[in-house]
Amino acid sequence: MSEAAEPASPVALDAMGGDRAPDVVVEGAVQACRAGHGPVILVGDAEPVRAALDALGAGDLPITIEHASEVIGMAEHPGRAARTKRDSSMHVGFGLVKAGRACGFVSAGNSGAMMAVGLLTLRRIPRCERPAIAGTMPTRAEPMVLLDMGANVECRASHLVQFALMGAAYAEIALGKARPTIGLLSNGTEPTKGTETLREAHRLLTMTDLKYVGYVEGRTVPQGEVDVVVTDGFVGNVVLKLSEGIALALVERVREQLRGDWLGSLGASLMKRSLRQLQSELDWRAVGGAPLLGIDGVGVVAHGGSSPEAVANAVKVARRYADVDLVGKLRAALEASAPPDEHTSTAELPITRATGTHEQP
Repeated sequence: MSEAAEPASPVALDAMGGDRAPDVVVEGAVQACRAGHGPVILVGDAEPVRAALDALGAGDLPITIEHASEVIGMAEHPGRAARTKRDSSMHVGFGLVKAGRACGFVSAGNSGAMMAVGLLTLRRIPRCERPAIAGTMPTRAEPMVLLDMGANVECRASHLVQFALMGAAYAEIALGKARPTIGLLSNGTEPTKGTETLREAHRLLTMTDLKYVGYVEGRTVPQGEVDVVVTDGFVGNVVLKLSEGIALALVERVREQLRGDWLGSLGASLMKRSLRQLQSELDWRAVGGAPLLGIDGVGVVAHGGSSPEAVANAVKVARRYADVDLVGKLRAALEASAPPDEHTSTAELPITRATGTHEQP
């Protein structure tokens, strides 16, 4: 007689995070469980969360509620809220991960607070000075990884190097790339281009064992010339949102042009399937959320305007990152870059080795 499989560890989900919480988040949790990605712990004000859950008739699903008396608003200062609202849904959610009661935490709330609370609760993995939000974006060739997408507005050169190391490890999981190519986003490909920080990061990256190809320009990013694009969080967030807006606008323009006359309408019917496929590749709701790389646990940042489908997909990716031990792979990638003197900060010495980033487990 075979032994019964151990029950899956729950994913903690911030029921109070997002523009339309808790109703949309609760519905996303229900969708996730019905798709087999549960169990889920909904974290937030128990009374409205329970009411939303009861309204959906989801009493038979593996969903529980963990009460949190406070909420961090989208417009609140991340650091201040992280320090003062110690019973927020984010604090309680990350606390569940720290206590081993959840395999990961998902929130569509304030992304800056998400990083601040994650750092406060779970701390950083060794040799990571700053966590980064990473995500995949479609390109003309294959999807690529972009980081940081908004966690750090200002970065030092050492931060960008660590982003590259973590991005390479993440690309192995997200893209299946055993040795991903890395590019540093700049305003030109010549070594003299960029800011002083970029030039120093470029120098340090040439000393690693990463497959670093040098500077890449913004116009080459959508072409998919590299697997991982590294930048600071301010530029990365602008690149992400501008790319989403342009891509979706172009799809709509094509549709409008095809509807302009009877011949175009005929063409539109023939191209409907291709256009639908293209739009699905560009739709952030299908991605669900982006991992917060560098904290000592799985944290997934979802879009503030997430639909129930997007929330469900965020739960799905959080579970996947826990299952494949994303945090362990990031830790190995950064440890492989350790300087000879264990007491010397990575900010003080160039990173000289990153071989662990390329090895499949």
